[in-house]
Amino acid sequence: FFLHRFIVSIIFRGVVADAAFGQGQEADYLANFDAIEDATYALVKDPSSSEKLPSGLVPTCANRGLSSNSGAPREVTVSGGGTVTSSAVASQCGADSVCIIPMGTTFEVNASIDLGALVVRGNVEWTDSQLFSPDVYLCAGYVAIEGQGQWNMDVQDKNAAIYIKNNGYVHPDLRSRAFGSHAKTASDYPTIDIRGRELVRTWSLLSEPLNGGDSTMTLLHDANLMGWRVGDRVGISSDEPMASGEGEEFTILAISERGTVTLDRPAENDYDVAFVPPREGQTYPALMSPEVVNLSRNIVITGDDYEHIGCDPNLPEVIPAEESSTRGCRCASYRTKCTVGWHSIAMNGGSARIQNTRLERCGQRGIEGKYCLHFHKLGSCPTCLFKGNSIEGSHQRGIIVHGTHLSAVEDNTLWNVRGAGIYIEDGNEMHNDIKYNVVSCPFRFNDPIHHGCTVPGTSNRLSDTSDNHSGIFSRAVTNNLIGNRVANAFNGMFFNSGGVGRGSVAGKVCESDARLARVEGNVWHGNGRFGTYTLGSNYAKATDQSILTDGENINKDLCKGFDSLGLGRGVSASMVDNTDYGNAFVGHYDAGDIQHRGHNAYSNFNNLYWKETKNFANGCSSHLLGASYADGNLALPDQASFIIENTTFGDGAVLEANHHCNVGVTGVLCFPQYILHEVHWKNSSPSRWMWFQDFNTQGHTANQNHGGVFTLSPPNAQTVMDGGQLADSFFPPGYVSLVSDKFSYLLGLPGSPCIVSTAYGNRYDGGILCRVPLRSLKVYSQNLVSFSAPYLIVEVWYGRAQSGSPDSSQSIPFHQIGGDFESDKQGYSLPVVPGAEHHYKLRLSSGDGTIPATWVVEFSDEVVGNRWEVEYINLSLNNYMCGNNGLVNSHHDRRFMWSGDQFMSNEAWGNTGACAADKPGDLPKVDCSLVDEGRLMSAECPELCSNSCGETSYCDCGSATCKIKSGFTEAEVDLCAAARCSDHGSCAAKYLGSNLPTTSSACICDEGWSGSRCQFNPCQTLGIVCQNNGRCAATSDTSAQCICKNGYSGDLCEKSCDGICTGNGGDYPFGCNPSVGEDIVQYRCGNGGGCEYWTEDKIREDDSQWCTFKESSTDNLECTCNEVDDCMLSTPCNNDGSCPTPTYLPDGEACNSTPFGVCQQGVCAQSNTTPLPTSPPVIVPTGQPVTPNPSSSQTSNPSLRPTSGHSHCGCEACTQEVWTTPAINPSNPAENYS
Repeated sequence: FFLHRFIVSIIFRGVVADAAFGQGQEADYLANFDAIEDATYALVKDPSSSEKLPSGLVPTCANRGLSSNSGAPREVTVSGGGTVTSSAVASQCGADSVCIIPMGTTFEVNASIDLGALVVRGNVEWTDSQLFSPDVYLCAGYVAIEGQGQWNMDVQDKNAAIYIKNNGYVHPDLRSRAFGSHAKTASDYPTIDIRGRELVRTWSLLSEPLNGGDSTMTLLHDANLMGWRVGDRVGISSDEPMASGEGEEFTILAISERGTVTLDRPAENDYDVAFVPPREGQTYPALMSPEVVNLSRNIVITGDDYEHIGCDPNLPEVIPAEESSTRGCRCASYRTKCTVGWHSIAMNGGSARIQNTRLERCGQRGIEGKYCLHFHKLGSCPTCLFKGNSIEGSHQRGIIVHGTHLSAVEDNTLWNVRGAGIYIEDGNEMHNDIKYNVVSCPFRFNDPIHHGCTVPGTSNRLSDTSDNHSGIFSRAVTNNLIGNRVANAFNGMFFNSGGVGRGSVAGKVCESDARLARVEGNVWHGNGRFGTYTLGSNYAKATDQSILTDGENINKDLCKGFDSLGLGRGVSASMVDNTDYGNAFVGHYDAGDIQHRGHNAYSNFNNLYWKETKNFANGCSSHLLGASYADGNLALPDQASFIIENTTFGDGAVLEANHHCNVGVTGVLCFPQYILHEVHWKNSSPSRWMWFQDFNTQGHTANQNHGGVFTLSPPNAQTVMDGGQLADSFFPPGYVSLVSDKFSYLLGLPGSPCIVSTAYGNRYDGGILCRVPLRSLKVYSQNLVSFSAPYLIVEVWYGRAQSGSPDSSQSIPFHQIGGDFESDKQGYSLPVVPGAEHHYKLRLSSGDGTIPATWVVEFSDEVVGNRWEVEYINLSLNNYMCGNNGLVNSHHDRRFMWSGDQFMSNEAWGNTGACAADKPGDLPKVDCSLVDEGRLMSAECPELCSNSCGETSYCDCGSATCKIKSGFTEAEVDLCAAARCSDHGSCAAKYLGSNLPTTSSACICDEGWSGSRCQFNPCQTLGIVCQNNGRCAATSDTSAQCICKNGYSGDLCEKSCDGICTGNGGDYPFGCNPSVGEDIVQYRCGNGGGCEYWTEDKIREDDSQWCTFKESSTDNLECTCNEVDDCMLSTPCNNDGSCPTPTYLPDGEACNSTPFGVCQQGVCAQSNTTPLPTSPPVIVPTGQPVTPNPSSSQTSNPSLRPTSGHSHCGCEACTQEVWTTPAINPSNPAENYS
């Protein structure tokens, strides 16, 4: 443990202490500001911007300084009525005036215009058909849509820019440098509707690694079909762990016919790709690949340079104690200046829809409410939408949802945004859809100049600074998070519960008790602290919070842990199919009623980090279901029967009992039950698989945090006890449970059912293994203190009645959470063997041994009886017989004991538990078959929708309407069915958003399988059978190799070093280093000790003195031919690096290089169906590849997609007739473009 803590301290010293801006580091931020800006791209700074921005914008508008009359600008109301054009407006208004478009007037933007400011109370229309030139801009000190004003902008084919100047003009409500709307009265309804050229996708993932020096990349989606163009800028996220990497920016130089992208320069970094197929109980793979985001749009909203302005101590504080103002730069203990760019806001009413724009140089650091995109107190706003936008270079957060419900934030990319990327502000926001967004920080967290993407001086140090900078930050959990990805931040997502609301709803919201909405398909990777993160006490309850109450809790009694009968108010929910990798931590502080279903966590320092939890309100659910963990510690919580079900643990997975228990006041008695049901333990590591706590952070010795029971579920345990074996069991053959070695009485039981685990090395941390189940027995005490508390004497008559001397006994020390009188969590705990035939007697070591009648005793857990079978034990306290004449069962009364956020209400003492004097009745048994054995789905409310939503949709709990499920398009096309994966492949597209099927790596293959649809198994075809539990892995469609377990080598893993090498006691790695470097392909250990490490050109033959204990392949397997098209089989390169004669799939075989494609003459071509049919074409493959006759088919990669008949541009629809027919301008038939 101390090594563990030392490593953590080193990591955080390197990543945090000497990195990132803290709230008090404004001076450092200002000193580095110019360097930060130099590293931040902006169109107006680009020397080639004349090609990307409307002509004349920069010389006309950029950084022209304050207007001479900014203090008292003249106001001009445009006259003329009806429709006025740019020239008409310019003739009345100018750069020195506030131009007002009155109600009843439509301003048709058809040419560029420069104004002092613009107020819209009528309409603005800005569309392609109106524009006189291909590029048009509007410049103003602010743009304000008021009253019933409308801003309608739809530019698809041309370019447009809104430029917000720093000319000193200030709107009374939106303030300076603003673009936005404001509803002053309840009857006002201003609207903003901006639509730039739609990209089918704004981001994708690398399909293949991009190594340093490479300049061509393959994405999961065809760049042509995504709508990407030559000249677009793209960013590639870091794939390094724990915020230690850097992203890179490129310009697209070329896009091939097949959609691969050529970059304008070679990559500087290596970008790895790992697609992990679903494990047992899972349906979705882990897509561990860097995001590639498109940073270019045809509409840009930008403005003048940032300005640092001095603070004013007299400005009103908008939120008490936050030291910020909406009126300007307010002085604070941590702020002397504010950094001001332009900002946008839709304020107090109306609606805003902003789509497919580029936003840069936005945000006003230190001024409250001034961000890049901002829904501000719009109430219920189902028409509100931020979609497809690119935000780059903000200095105060990115997208904010504040006091708004039912809005959508979708498909946006946030790159180099300082502070939180997406921010949900006050805690009352409900049922907003936050989906398919990418937040990526391109700077290392410990970069001495850029300091990651942190920023000091805002109103929230948690979300924006080194404290807990977050990609997505939310005080409200009843909002859908679907398919989002965050890379290289400090936290991926951060649910900051524990408060009571903020701002106008302060004291009106039970943040910790809000119901969890849909949290599914998100990926958090490479973050310096947490990926998935819920901070505070997260225990959802059935409260009266709703959109109708504006997200407020009216009846606060419903937020309490117990109802009047002492039963918990919890509501069970699930986080589904989320992936965490390369983070420091994953999980929660205190949280309950949250099931992690389908969770993938790989190579996190802690794959799970959880302090306290509770059993599920439904009485049946497991905490981890169908999950997969490898290469990282799982820090498991206290105070529940923590059920791990149908979950896979791979190499490097380690289980930690009682994480954080008795650190501060965390934990209770540090004795949870960890129940393993249908668990697949595939960790082949010979080192430690788990560990108990053995440290003390308290100022006393009453610390027994070494508790916790690991045990198989009753049916799994019974299989073992009946002589059977479980495949991939966590336990050695014959054993079913494990506890700390501190409970030595188990070693004295008749028949020796338990042993010390040292026979298995340090794998079980020296704990006690038992052939019988173990359960927890807890005694909650009152009014004891650490220095005088007695011991608890336990005596057991094993398998017989309580007569004569006990078979075994032990003195159990007192346990106390925190210091004396610091908490009421105290008592005793121990493992017991369940069974009515066993008799346990408890007494104190002091006085006559009587245990006070007010103390509460708890045996096992009701969930065990609900899921499987009620358990029994005979128990007496001194001479008092508990339960029914001593017989106690696991369903005994537990009212008022533990709700997660409440512990032992006054009503509990002496009135509940297994030994209460008045013998309260048992709790009712739950029929778990009625709740699908506790398998929880993402949040939905089918009872609210009048009609069934069908297979492609779910009934949304906020809007009470059917919404499309992940993986389906609005046209109800199943993107996973489009991939047509075999039974050994899993669809990659489900949580990627958009309507476009994946065209590369569309199917993620199970190990041993290959092919674009995972239809080939070269292991079977080649008859490769790996020995010694080695695994066969496909290396192409036609080749495979064995992956050997540690300590084995050879083509079939047939060679073992056991009995040859003597280092490390004869155990792997035999005293050698198993990871010397990438160029080492052979690792050898010696018979008398010693190690050898050889590169490929110096490989040695083994003999009696030397043995290869690890080897890397020497075959040319990294070189494969040809994966450009699905219809050509991938094969290993020849030894000289050349490609063999290609082999093609037969015509009619399904393929994915083209959406819904079929093979035609060795090329994947679109089938005769529509591009996105409502159902995929039915193709019956032959299952066997063919080698076409060279005279009738290609022998090299085709450069164009096949066409039928004579056509042009590789497009079947572009026939000769279309090619030769002139295009006519319908407005002027004399004008044609032949």
